[in-house]
Amino acid sequence: MRDDTTTALSRLRFRLLAAAYSNTDFWTQRTAFITDQAVAALARRDATAAEDLAKSLLTPRPLHDTEILGAAVEAGLDTTGWEERREKTRAYAREASELPPKSDPDTEAQRVWASLYDHYPQIAAALATFLRGMPDSWREDLFTISPYSSRGHRRHGETPGPETAPYDPMDWEDCPACIEAQDQCRYHRGVFAGMEYQAGLIKTLLSDHAAIEYVQERHAALESQARQADTQATPAAEGASS
Repeated sequence: MRDDTTTALSRLRFRLLAAAYSNTDFWTQRTAFITDQAVAALARRDATAAEDLAKSLLTPRPLHDTEILGAAVEAGLDTTGWEERREKTRAYAREASELPPKSDPDTEAQRVWASLYDHYPQIAAALATFLRGMPDSWREDLFTISPYSSRGHRRHGETPGPETAPYDPMDWEDCPACIEAQDQCRYHRGVFAGMEYQAGLIKTLLSDHAAIEYVQERHAALESQARQADTQATPAAEGASS
C-alpha cells in the first residue's frame, strides 16, 4: 500500500530512477535519468513548482496543440515545419485498418508497415534499420527476375495480402488480423472452412439414408466392442480381488 504522506515528487523520482536503472533501452534510460535530474534541479529552486510538475506527470492527460505551441512560442522556437512533420509521422504510424487491403503495391506496403509498427514496433524499427543498410543496387539485385523463373509469371493479387497483425483465436469479431485484412484472416478463414465442412457432414448424416444406415451400423459395432471389453475385464478384476 502506498504511503499517502509521500510527495508526488518523491514518487516520480523513484519511478524515473528505477526506470533508468532497470530499463535495457539506451534512450529510455537516458531520458528517465535526465528528466529526474531536471526535476531535482527545479525542486532545489522552487519546491512547490516541482511538486506541481510531478503531479501532472503522474496523472497524464491528453495534450492540446495550443499548449504545446504556446510553450514553443514562449521558448522562442520556430514551429514552421512541425505540422508537415506531424502529418508525415501520422502517415507512417496510422492504424492499419484505415488502409484497404489487396490494393496496389504502394498502398499494400503502407498497410503492412502500419500494422507492423502498431503491433511489433521493435521489429518495425529493426526492419527500417535493415532496409536503410541495403546497397544502392537493391532493386537490380533483388527484383531483376529471370523470364524462366516462376516469380516472373505470377500475377499480383493471386494470393491475399500479408497479415502482420496477430490473430485472436478466441474473438473473431475483434481479431486484429481480421481487422487488418478487412476480411477473415488466414486463421479464421481456415476455422470457418472447417466448420462449414463439419456442417456439411452433419447435414449429410441427417438427410442421406445410406449415410444414416452406415453410421447406425458403425455405432452398433462400437457398442458391441465396448460390451465385450467390459465382459472380459470383469472376471479379471474379480480374480485380482480374490
